[in-house]
Amino acid sequence: MREAFEVLTRRIPAPAALVWALVADTNRFDRAAGLVAGNYRFRDLPDGTRERVATAKQTGFNIEWIEPAYDWLEGRFVRGARTFVQGPAKAGGFSVELTPDPAAPDTATLVEARAWVAGTGFFGFVARTIMRPRFRAALRSYLDAIEAVLTRAAVEYRWEDEPPAAAARRALLNAQTDSVASGVRSPNREADFDFRARRFGQTPIEKPLRDKLLEFLATRPDEEVASIRPFEVAHAWGIDRREVLRAFLHAARSGLVELQWQINCPSCRVGAQTARSLDEVERRAHCDACNIGYDLDFGEHVEAIFRISPSIRQVETAVYCASSPWFRPHVYGQITAPAGATIERTCALPPGSILIRTLRHGRRATVEIGAHAPQKLLVRLDDDRLTVEASGEVPLGKDTELRIESTATRAETLLVERTGWSADIVLGSVITTFPDFLDLFATEAPAAGVELSVSSLTLLFSDLTGSTALYERVGDARAFAIVEQHFRDMERAITENQGAIVKTMGDAVMATFASPADALRAGVQMVAECERAHGELGLSVKVGLHEGACLAVRANDKLDFFGTTVNVAARLQAQARGSEVVIAESLIEHRGVAELVKEQGLPARRFEASLKGIREVQRLIGLDASTARAKEEEVA
Repeated sequence: MREAFEVLTRRIPAPAALVWALVADTNRFDRAAGLVAGNYRFRDLPDGTRERVATAKQTGFNIEWIEPAYDWLEGRFVRGARTFVQGPAKAGGFSVELTPDPAAPDTATLVEARAWVAGTGFFGFVARTIMRPRFRAALRSYLDAIEAVLTRAAVEYRWEDEPPAAAARRALLNAQTDSVASGVRSPNREADFDFRARRFGQTPIEKPLRDKLLEFLATRPDEEVASIRPFEVAHAWGIDRREVLRAFLHAARSGLVELQWQINCPSCRVGAQTARSLDEVERRAHCDACNIGYDLDFGEHVEAIFRISPSIRQVETAVYCASSPWFRPHVYGQITAPAGATIERTCALPPGSILIRTLRHGRRATVEIGAHAPQKLLVRLDDDRLTVEASGEVPLGKDTELRIESTATRAETLLVERTGWSADIVLGSVITTFPDFLDLFATEAPAAGVELSVSSLTLLFSDLTGSTALYERVGDARAFAIVEQHFRDMERAITENQGAIVKTMGDAVMATFASPADALRAGVQMVAECERAHGELGLSVKVGLHEGACLAVRANDKLDFFGTTVNVAARLQAQARGSEVVIAESLIEHRGVAELVKEQGLPARRFEASLKGIREVQRLIGLDASTARAKEEEVA
């Protein structure tokens, strides 16, 4: 077998972690090198294991390859190889080794990149005479493009806070487009784009943000507009994330982009499937990569993403290398330990909770890293279990000696993951607190009869007291106008505190919030607004809120929420007095709630009550949010 390989070395003036994030993206390199995208799947083997295989067609050949899990350590290296079972090549691979430049270890990196392919017979001759110069050119242009991205874009990055790939994604979003680093940009249909842009111009989005979003859709490469994360874009632009999401929601209604739903796997944290609407989302999902089925949590596993409208530009989501670290930014390291082997590596482990698990059997252990990292980390593997032993201390940022001792009868892939970091994504628990989503996508709801669980959501109920007497006292017309003004005040208090109205029921309001602290702040503001505007008319607001699990359902062809949490929130509102917010006693332990109660100086009324439909007597707290009471105390 003859092998063609090319090695290229380069000094790049950027920290090793950031350089690694882009250079080690084997998916990006394979695209830049002119390889074709593969159709990936998993194949079950007779011994009970599985392997990832892919098929493609290139230069007239039907090719098929086996792609084992690649090895990498963040900021240090990535190594991967394929075995071809069909086509002229027999094997091929790509690897990168990085070391900080001794002359400037914090700001410059030495890179050694290697690409190779092997074959027999005539292809072996072709590999050496044709493929090697192609590899050389591909490596050179690839490293040139990566260097341009990292030197021209101001990248804010702290390795303690996030994986380098997260910062690298922001750098690409701000970088000048380049066909090597960023990929191609297919042409837009200008007439359709202009038509929808004019419609977008009629929305309440501020013009500078509208223009920036339109420029993004008009000029960014296909892979950046095929799966858009609004919070990630907001981070790159330095603009409030809620305003950017709001802009994308209005852009979707204007026909510029499509709102879709990505189902993320709780194990590998990678998108397992995509649904075009919520009525396509089911109670259970399956991840092919992990080969597991799981009960879907709409709040935690379902992500809202946006894709440029196909009427404007046709973009394809192509995968050139499914094993790239780029797709798993939370995975700090992935190392394959052969059966019965011992492997030693050094790495600077990031702070926080670190999960160490096996890819095949899901055995796991957790290591907590604070101001110091372990000097040595010993991982023992056998066919039944995984154990981790940490010893000694080194300052954070210094190398830990990682030793993997395997007595297993088969090779095992070990993953080292950040568990405390979350990507800039719009989860179901977040988007359901956006008024623009509930208004613009009123019919976006689960299919009839399908109940999607939401592990955590805060529900608020408010009711206006004294309205019946008001109608008798001032007449229907004036009373109706006053109540309408009240609803506008309530809506403003809810939206200003990052909540959304789900529905109104008579004089009552039901709203959702991602945080109980936001809900309490809204409740206090609702009381203040009502007292300011209508207190002299004898009107007041009483509020109840509760946090917990619930169900997202379709009711009257709209998104609605049901369950114990919803029922308790409604019952707490019924227990409130005028100008009072009632919460469960346990909620006062929430740090944000406790801080707000102290900051506002809210007097607390502790009491017990039996709530309809709830078996046990509940211990409750009524928080007096009356501004009149506060003024009386100031006078006293």
